[in-house]
Amino acid sequence: MARSDLIIADAGPLIALSRIGELELLHGVFDQVCVTLEVQAEALPKADYPGKADLAAAFAAGWVRCIDAPTIAWQPLNPGLGPGERSSIAAALQSPGCLLVIDDRAGRAEARAQGVSIIGTAAVIGLAKLRGLIPAARPVLERLRPAGYYIGTTIIEAVLTDVGETP
Repeated sequence: MARSDLIIADAGPLIALSRIGELELLHGVFDQVCVTLEVQAEALPKADYPGKADLAAAFAAGWVRCIDAPTIAWQPLNPGLGPGERSSIAAALQSPGCLLVIDDRAGRAEARAQGVSIIGTAAVIGLAKLRGLIPAARPVLERLRPAGYYIGTTIIEAVLTDVGETP
């Protein structure tokens, strides 16, 4: 996958990478990260969490930025999606050819059903390794669960295999 000019991110991947001090990997892999106002509200809540200051700094630096509210009319197949997932998918539908970074299982299924190209946090870490931004993906992936962010073992093993690390 070539370096993308534009991605739209859901809150989960932003929070996960921030919590483990690796938010900059997202910037290293993608030129610009866009979020909806709903995602910004989820990712920068009033409550503190480890890494929140890094995410706030990314917004201040402009490489993570809010985009206008999506105006596309669409009806999700899953009415139980949260506002962040709904707005992220709508923004991706409104921006053909963009990539959506999302980990939420229901959100990923909805995005796929709508024809949106997706990638997850684990794959972002894998791309960072392939681009030489980190020496190995495994140590970064292994820090996610202790930070409170669960990515399935099957996904982690697939990424490790893709980047030439033994699962």
